[in-house]
Amino acid sequence: MVLALILVAVRTAPAQSSNVIIDSDLRLFTVMGALNAAGFDVEIASQYHPVRAEVRKLAEGIDPDLRQRLRAFYTSRKGTESDEAQYAKYVSLAVVLTNPPELNVVFREELLPPDARSVAGFAPLAREFYEQARVSQKWAELRSQYDQVIDALGPRLRETILRTDAYLHIPFGASTLRTLAIYVELAAPVNSVNVRNYQDDYYVVMGPTNAPQPEDVRHTYLHFQLDSLVTRDVAKIRNGASLLALINGVPGVNPAYSNDFRIMTTESLIRAIEARIDRLPPDRALESINGHYRSGLLLAPYFYEALTGAETREDGIREYFDELAAALDVKKEEQRFQQAFNQIPIPQQEPVFRAEAPKAPVAPPTDPVRDLLRQAETAFNAGDIEKARDAFQKVLSDYGNNNGSAFYGLALIASREGDSEIAQQNFERTVQSPSAEPSMKVWSFIYLGRIEDLECNRDRAVEYYRQAIQQGDNTRNAQAIAREGVDKAYGEACR
Repeated sequence: MVLALILVAVRTAPAQSSNVIIDSDLRLFTVMGALNAAGFDVEIASQYHPVRAEVRKLAEGIDPDLRQRLRAFYTSRKGTESDEAQYAKYVSLAVVLTNPPELNVVFREELLPPDARSVAGFAPLAREFYEQARVSQKWAELRSQYDQVIDALGPRLRETILRTDAYLHIPFGASTLRTLAIYVELAAPVNSVNVRNYQDDYYVVMGPTNAPQPEDVRHTYLHFQLDSLVTRDVAKIRNGASLLALINGVPGVNPAYSNDFRIMTTESLIRAIEARIDRLPPDRALESINGHYRSGLLLAPYFYEALTGAETREDGIREYFDELAAALDVKKEEQRFQQAFNQIPIPQQEPVFRAEAPKAPVAPPTDPVRDLLRQAETAFNAGDIEKARDAFQKVLSDYGNNNGSAFYGLALIASREGDSEIAQQNFERTVQSPSAEPSMKVWSFIYLGRIEDLECNRDRAVEYYRQAIQQGDNTRNAQAIAREGVDKAYGEACR
């Protein structure tokens, strides 16, 4: 009964498929306000979005000492680099901060991405700025403008994600522990798109634009879905790393592709999938794949060809990618290189703010809890319930008995197995755990409410739905679903 409940909950919210969030974010708004006060600027005033013009006025409400310290920090970290080069660092910092007013860095400094670590000292300055500039008041005044942009942009992004899921044959709700957050930030530079990846979480920060490019989000979404898959199976490409020697130091080749075979493989697969999803005419498809090939994506032609046969399969890419990897003949790809690579002109360089692919993160120090949770999620999505259960339980037994992600995973397993009692116990533990993510807590309350509804305990069910509403988190349209639960009992057994 509870398994059906969970599947319905996901299907009622296609806008939030696979833990995809489309929203604005007060952390980003605050950091952008402080950054503008510190001297960041890449546009003339006539190009500002009205929100950015208002945000720049916030500097008038802070004392001169704070303004001087903001400028000193920004100038000292900028050095001889351009303002454009600074933007990504502060975006990286913003997404690893707690919510205002605290604005504390969530992780230990050594675990931060290098670019965020380089400006981590900006966090306490942003905290002061938040208080002195009365950022929360300005946020309340401007929030409706963000909502209007999101309402207009959201349907296009959701359609893009759903089309991508359909091509990959990825079911709704296939990821339970990872998040792709798409944030609209109107105080950011016009037409900017910044992509960040930290461990299992992906972020796209989009500035104001009159010509949104859903392909930017699709590219990141493909990384979100495929990075771990390629990592799992890349070793099945025998002697694949030998291909990197062919492009090492070659003009026009992205060094990231020549230095890391996994990155090159992932990006090759994604570019091939994009060409397939777009159903480009043969001549344009060839031009696109050749351009990526010449930039160093030596497996793009192979994947583009191999996907032709895979498109007729009923299973998804998570099931058949290992076959594509095992079937790749490196010697044939070396021959292709000798015959074709130097015949292709070097592609034009992409603009600074259209960097569609996430930068490859520096591997953080070993984190056994994170690795176990990732292992459990992969096993759960692959249907290996026992392996997933063992990994979640090992987190609790070996690394602390109050891990919210582990409780949530065990609750989902119990739901899949139809054990409502165990599911209820673990959803209760999830909401009580300080380490559980907000999305896990809000959905745990919803699931608890539906369990009570199925048991005809309407009063308790309504209380759980109300607690979900109090959480405020809206992952997978949780707030609307919780309000619906307050108004109407779930299921028909007790009507």
